[in-house]
Amino acid sequence: MSRSIGSLKKASQILNLFLTGERALGISEFSRKLAMPKATVQSLVRTLEEIGYLEKDPDTSRYLLGPLLYQLGMKYAAGMDLTAVSRIWMEKLCTRFGGAVQMGILVGDRVVLVLRIEPEQRFMSFPVTGTVIPFNTSSIGKILFAYMDPAQRDRCLETNSLQVLTERSISDAGDFLAHLELVRRQGIAFDCQESVAGLSCVGAPIFNNRGQVIAAFSLSGRHDMVESQKESIVQEIRSMSLQISRLMGYNEGTRP
Repeated sequence: MSRSIGSLKKASQILNLFLTGERALGISEFSRKLAMPKATVQSLVRTLEEIGYLEKDPDTSRYLLGPLLYQLGMKYAAGMDLTAVSRIWMEKLCTRFGGAVQMGILVGDRVVLVLRIEPEQRFMSFPVTGTVIPFNTSSIGKILFAYMDPAQRDRCLETNSLQVLTERSISDAGDFLAHLELVRRQGIAFDCQESVAGLSCVGAPIFNNRGQVIAAFSLSGRHDMVESQKESIVQEIRSMSLQISRLMGYNEGTRP
């Protein structure tokens, strides 16, 4: 094995640690988890930082996933035709109910918006594509965490605090886990003024051909609009979830 290939494999091992739910790691932690010498880890981490794959927290000197990986994550979503397949359905949903429709994926332990369709008359300003949104107050985040591997989810919750954005935000980890069980049973999630007062959302998952959740989408709008049309919105979103998933190769019998 050439030295360059060996270094590349070691660098990939460093990045792969973040797939297990780790949010921030120091040199000693990388070294211990991978059984690599600290000098080797430090050299690789510095290179990954230089090219934008990692970034260093100046307060803790620990490393997080860098901005370039978020961009690659969005490219990945586009590359597997997820956004192309979903766009027409999201436009229909936006037109029918007059609310914003957005789709998000997990990049490490962060929920990142990769597609957004907005109505002509906006109720308020919404996050734009590429924005990292809270996992505990958003319906998209709830869906993604509800279907996440339990061990990975536990690690995420250990390293990430629950954000309190309104008086309705879930702030207790035990309550959040119980809520996620309900989300998984129902196959749908609600954000009832938990992120922004006066704004509610309804979200659902998108499955791939192996029955895994690869993304989630939601409809956002004024709380009174969502409440008055909740039954119709839920019905439409459930149908849309299944239709998009089928286009991604999903078969109801493939769910793990």
